[in-house]
Amino acid sequence: MISRSFFKSSLIYTIVGTLPYASGFFLIPWFTAYLTPSQFGINALFISLMYFIQILSSFGLDMSAGVLYFDYKDDKKRLGKFFGTVFIGLMISAAVIFILFTLGGVRIFDITFSGGNVLELIPFGLFTIISGVFNGIFKTYSAILVNQQRPVRFFWINIFNFIFTVGGSLTILYLMPYTLFGPIVGRMIPAIVSASICLLLVKSEYGLQWESANVRKIVNYTTPLMIYALLIWVVSYIDRFIILRFMGDPTYVGIYDFGVKLVLGIELLLVGLVSTVNPKVYTIWKDQNLHGSTLEVNRYYNGLTAFILLLIPTFVILAPILIPVVIKKEIYYQAFSLLTILALGYASRIWFYMFLAPLMFFKRTKVLPRVFAISAFFEVIAAIFMIQWFGLMGAVWVNFMVKPLQALLLYFESRKIFHFKFNRWKIIYLPVIFMTVVIVSEIFITDQTRILFHSGQLVVSIILVWFKFRHELVLLLKGMFIRFLS
Repeated sequence: MISRSFFKSSLIYTIVGTLPYASGFFLIPWFTAYLTPSQFGINALFISLMYFIQILSSFGLDMSAGVLYFDYKDDKKRLGKFFGTVFIGLMISAAVIFILFTLGGVRIFDITFSGGNVLELIPFGLFTIISGVFNGIFKTYSAILVNQQRPVRFFWINIFNFIFTVGGSLTILYLMPYTLFGPIVGRMIPAIVSASICLLLVKSEYGLQWESANVRKIVNYTTPLMIYALLIWVVSYIDRFIILRFMGDPTYVGIYDFGVKLVLGIELLLVGLVSTVNPKVYTIWKDQNLHGSTLEVNRYYNGLTAFILLLIPTFVILAPILIPVVIKKEIYYQAFSLLTILALGYASRIWFYMFLAPLMFFKRTKVLPRVFAISAFFEVIAAIFMIQWFGLMGAVWVNFMVKPLQALLLYFESRKIFHFKFNRWKIIYLPVIFMTVVIVSEIFITDQTRILFHSGQLVVSIILVWFKFRHELVLLLKGMFIRFLS
């Protein structure tokens, strides 16, 4: 039985933890209004580059420091030296990455993907490097707070960062419209301030002491995680740069990124639901010492599948109706034709989380770099071919195809340690049927019949869900509602 305090803490970590990504989504109406479409696309490229720099600078510590904390938590003196080593190491790494990207890293990206005329180092490349290295420090401290079970401090530092980012970006955007100073400086200043606060909190609580004996253990543990994070970055962000390379105009990057950001809401909601379900699933596996599926656990994934099958067509119908209320530049409406396939990929996302859960629970994460290496290779090769021949729709189809590929690769690894037994109709066949119906119907859609066909897709989804999922969906929503109220 999960306690109320655990559920509420999990809710804080899930919702508040998405704020760094949600700020970009929240600012879309102002960015589209006060930036040109080309600038919107260039900003998307700089955001992607910032995440790349952040991964290198944090060196996997944002994913590992919170876990390694448990090895030292019972000895405050050793814990202080561990934290000191981590954050001094982060500052050293930040300095090295800053120098490397200032001297040539940004230039390499620019020449490789744009011919040397889009990603300028001065001033916006420099600001992006600074944002990336400081965000690495901030994200690492946030991850440590999660594992220390300190939701209040986690809440306030992330809320502060979110408000500062949104407020700073809007202020500069109003003062300097149609320049990139608003979004880029609006990310940099909060990153510097938030990271500085984190360092001050660490210093006041633990001090900053370097312990050479900790370095080898930390590096051995974090290096595979950094590689893993870089591979995730390739799968998630390299398509923007390939679009720029083969289509030339950053405006196309902006249109594609706009569409991806719209469907990001589905991803964030799904991550939140999975984060709520997984603790219950892990508790069942631990309490019953299970290495295989159970009916109780399957019901959670059945409910998630039902929910996502209903959410996708609902989103596809509502987005083109609601978005024009806040986005006035019609050039961005070109993204509406991309939304169906972009959103449809999430019909297979439950498979991803279902097959990932045993690997995480049984600590078999060493296989993840292999899974994402194959996914990244597919992403790059397929995107180069598809974007050259089919433009933005090529990028959309690659985005769609990589999701079931990842799930399949995870299944091959996960089944080695876990025996899956589930209702294939509910988990596999119905999502496949729905995806097939949507893909076939998209062939015949015109601008005049779009709303009619999308309504038909929703009807199909409702029929499929009612036919197979009604009990699980009611159980999932009722349980979440009761826990939220309590």
